[in-house]
Amino acid sequence: MSHIATALFAAFVATALIGGSGFAAPAEAAPMTAADKAAQKKTTADCKAQVREKAKYEEMSWYARRKAVKNCVKETLAAHH
Repeated sequence: MSHIATALFAAFVATALIGGSGFAAPAEAAPMTAADKAAQKKTTADCKAQVREKAKYEEMSWYARRKAVKNCVKETLAAHH
């Protein structure tokens, strides 16, 4: 095996071993209540409408609109909790 292939394989194995534990869900995460789900759904709809209106007046890529909606939802829900 060449030196490059060996190094890549070693890096892949190390990444798999170290990063594998990051995929497990945290045990202390509480399930969302029906009220939380409803609030998140309403907030998402409101933010989508807000970003859609903003996108009418300035050119925004799909990615930029998606990112704006996610940030809006995060900020709005953080302000209410």
